[in-house]
Amino acid sequence: MRGRASLVVDLPVLRAWSPEELASVHVWHSDDGDSLDVWCVLGPTDARSLLRVVLQGPAGAEPTPLERNIVRDTIERLLTATGRLWEERAAAQLPPSLGWCCRLTLTDALGTTSTFTLHAPSTRFQLSAIAHVDLRTVPVSLDALLPTLDLQVDAVARWRNGDFVALACGPDAAVCFRIGSTCVASGSLGASRGHRAILVSRQA
Repeated sequence: MRGRASLVVDLPVLRAWSPEELASVHVWHSDDGDSLDVWCVLGPTDARSLLRVVLQGPAGAEPTPLERNIVRDTIERLLTATGRLWEERAAAQLPPSLGWCCRLTLTDALGTTSTFTLHAPSTRFQLSAIAHVDLRTVPVSLDALLPTLDLQVDAVARWRNGDFVALACGPDAAVCFRIGSTCVASGSLGASRGHRAILVSRQA
């Protein structure tokens, strides 16, 4: 490549390839007998971008056989740096199951970028149908928390049965409703039909 270039690597994400994504992609496979199954995927749009990076100029909408060979040779030269053996494969051979995908973005000195993906199929995760569960009737434990009250340890030690602890807040103090550690709503102290109650004023 002419001039300086940079390569940015994204964090791997667990995903599967859709049939639409695999249309017209270039695919390479590596299996060095070390139980590590790795694929390299390059889309048609990024293939044209990679061609602009190499040629330092625009590429046509439909690549010629020579241009396709330039793209193939460039990717294979980059993959050779991994120290593994790679073979070009048909896109249909890429496993449709979930796998760890790592995007690599190549940028040349003129700012042209091209992205390709390394894909390692995962045997620990399998695609399953999404089950819809009605959660409306599931019971939960709801806690209503008043504002924090600051006390000294010796005051707590003097507590006896029948003692009153004055709250350090007024009747309009905000109360937080929590389910576990999650705040689901807030409100204020009040009364309803002679019973202590909390008026819900905001839902999380």
